[in-house]
Amino acid sequence: FDMWERPKTTYDYARFFPQWYEKDVAAWIRRDRNHPSVIFWSIGNEIYDTHADARGREVTAQLKEAVELHDPLKNAGVTIGSNYMQWEGAQSCADLLKLAGYNYGERLYQEHHREHPDWVIYGSETSSIVHSRGVYHFPLSSNILAEDDRQCSSLGNSTTSWSAVSYEACVTQDRDMPFSMGQFLWSGFDYIGEPTPYHTKNSYFGQIDTAGFPKDAYYVWKAAWTDAKSAPMVHIFPYWDFNRGQSIDVRVVSNAPYVELFLNGKSLGKQKLTNKVNEGSHIIADYQVEYEPGELLAIATDEEGREVAREVRHSFKDTAEICVKPSKGKFDHPGDLIFLEISALDEDEHPVENASNRVHVFVDGPARLVGLDNGDSTDTDSYKGTSKRLFNGKLLAILEAGNDCGIVVVTVTSRNMEPKVLNFLSAVEENNPVEYYDRCTEQTEYIDECKDYAIRNGKAYEIPVRKVELSAPEGRCFTAEHPVLHAEAVIFPKDAEDRELIFRAVNDKGVETNLVSLEAEGSRVTMRALGDGAFYLRVMSKAGTDQVRIISQLEFTVQGFGKATLDPYSFVSGSLYTGGEGQITSGNEKGIATARLQSTVVTFENLDFGPVGADRITLPIFSMGNEPQKIRFYQGKPSEGGKLLLEGIYEKAFIWNVYQEETYVLPARLRGIQTLSLEVFDKMHIKGFVFEKLQRAYLRLSALEADALYGDTFERREDGIYGIGNNVSMEFDEMDFGETGTTKVTILGRAQGGKNTVHLRFLNAETGEEIRQIAEFEPTEKAEEKTFILNKVTGKQKVTFIFLPGCQFDLHSFRFEH
Repeated sequence: FDMWERPKTTYDYARFFPQWYEKDVAAWIRRDRNHPSVIFWSIGNEIYDTHADARGREVTAQLKEAVELHDPLKNAGVTIGSNYMQWEGAQSCADLLKLAGYNYGERLYQEHHREHPDWVIYGSETSSIVHSRGVYHFPLSSNILAEDDRQCSSLGNSTTSWSAVSYEACVTQDRDMPFSMGQFLWSGFDYIGEPTPYHTKNSYFGQIDTAGFPKDAYYVWKAAWTDAKSAPMVHIFPYWDFNRGQSIDVRVVSNAPYVELFLNGKSLGKQKLTNKVNEGSHIIADYQVEYEPGELLAIATDEEGREVAREVRHSFKDTAEICVKPSKGKFDHPGDLIFLEISALDEDEHPVENASNRVHVFVDGPARLVGLDNGDSTDTDSYKGTSKRLFNGKLLAILEAGNDCGIVVVTVTSRNMEPKVLNFLSAVEENNPVEYYDRCTEQTEYIDECKDYAIRNGKAYEIPVRKVELSAPEGRCFTAEHPVLHAEAVIFPKDAEDRELIFRAVNDKGVETNLVSLEAEGSRVTMRALGDGAFYLRVMSKAGTDQVRIISQLEFTVQGFGKATLDPYSFVSGSLYTGGEGQITSGNEKGIATARLQSTVVTFENLDFGPVGADRITLPIFSMGNEPQKIRFYQGKPSEGGKLLLEGIYEKAFIWNVYQEETYVLPARLRGIQTLSLEVFDKMHIKGFVFEKLQRAYLRLSALEADALYGDTFERREDGIYGIGNNVSMEFDEMDFGETGTTKVTILGRAQGGKNTVHLRFLNAETGEEIRQIAEFEPTEKAEEKTFILNKVTGKQKVTFIFLPGCQFDLHSFRFEH
């Protein structure tokens, strides 16, 4: 059961639970109670009833009784998988069962074991680290859920807000806990549905993709759970084809105690791995390697230093040959399946591990092509088509035998490649063998037909971009002497059809940075330094599709230009936070996620609001429920005495995985360079924020906001400029009155000792034209607002308030109006 009496969706099983649970439990238990593979009966997964109120414990008892009624020998225990185990309700239910399954709750094991030593504890759902086979987003140290290519990094640095923080933590927290039975990984295979990230067609959780090809994570768990003495293994990732000089995180896993990595014969060091229980979490050997073409070799050794396993990754060139590897040589009966693994080799017969060639599969004879899959979560080509791209060098084709005997001829074509032809005997019966016969003539004709078909159907014969190689011939460090640098990109293969390139300067989380400006022309980009720091120059290609497919990057540094600021009037990604308190994890679309039922503070420093400032902030938020949630806004850091500006409420109705915008108005404008902190008290995803840029010309401006103030006599106080006397000028720059223009001004001030004449000078920033107007302010006992009609002023102006000899005036604020 995935729900009990409380529904998760409108039309789910909760409608039938009271009437049907006993019948369904009976059918379920009686079906499987004699299967020796069954170790637990799970009566629920992620059941909110256990958390909501005492009724959850009652239903737990009812289900336990129903299960044991039909399994009187107790061949398996009754358990539950819960993501509510940190709260009392679920713990009460677990105490009835004594078999406690934790969904992503490893952090609770130690405490709960102390409190409940009679419980059997295990990870009923663990990992949820997401990864795309053969996709690597650098650096490893930066946690990025998904990049512009909508893929997740197989390095292990794409983690969800609820998941394990790393491969290492996920392996060791259950493996090394003496009172944990072990773990159930979510998931073994990728599957259609539950995409995380959300805007593709299937999940990324699997250790194996939808086509059945292992990801790098598969080898992490293989190293952790197999024995080097009986089946030694070692695995290197990533593949070896990047930009010269690029810093690459290379990871090596093995079930042996030692590994050593070599690049072109030079040792990069030997590391000891902790693959035995309670030895520690160093189960992956990590190396930082500057890319150069050649051979990457990992050697695994035992305690005596003897080699027990090795693996090589070669750099490679463009695809020269399509390879087809069948799962077996013949069909054994009607309906039998043969799986074809289609891959690519270069001219040196090295695997092309980022190949994206489009191939076409043709089947002739008593069998049919029933499916094509490359394991790419972002690929929307039909599984039932006859053409598909390789995804990172691999494609799976599935053949099904018909009812007739005969020869099945399979032809695999790709543009500029020699077709591959395979023969299979189909539907063979022992008493009616079918002899192979010569079909050379027919095959030649058939191959020609395949080529003609592919040419007529252009998409099936396209040449996609495989790689974009990036270089920086002038170097990768900006200095005062070298404020401008250039970079160049080369597309592979040379005859790839999509030549469009996209250049971006990003930080280590893939968010655009303001450290440089870019000017791109074709395959060349000019970079001008703006502020100190490190960034990645990224070049991307859509490779003939409607989204980014290829990402290539190089690291750069900027020194000697001062600290760059963030522009709050352009969207500030949540991942740009500079500090905080509590648990902050990666969210969707490069945002952040906060902790459940805990205070989390997220801080953004060095925001430049300019002289005008802003007070209206908009945040796209994905809240994890329908209950109203508090959000506090601080000027500065609350732990360092920051000022609480506003406590707002977010209460939009919950929509799964959808950001909804909410706008808050702060009590005062933030001006100049500021630090802004947000505090929330439950789990929510915050994509980022943006402030509304105000039109300075039509704001109520304090006299203290003047860009320049000079003259003989004046005094600054908290609420204005007092005692303005002889020849005082007060300048306000960048006052844009637009085409509509202003026709009046309201001044809050006090004139003493008689009428005061305030001269307003408008200097057009574009034409240099000057307009002077006068406001005659009658004497008042205290500060008052007075409105003066003006001749219409339009466009961008510098406004100067001029006070001539004889004035004695206190100016608090003013506001221009249409």
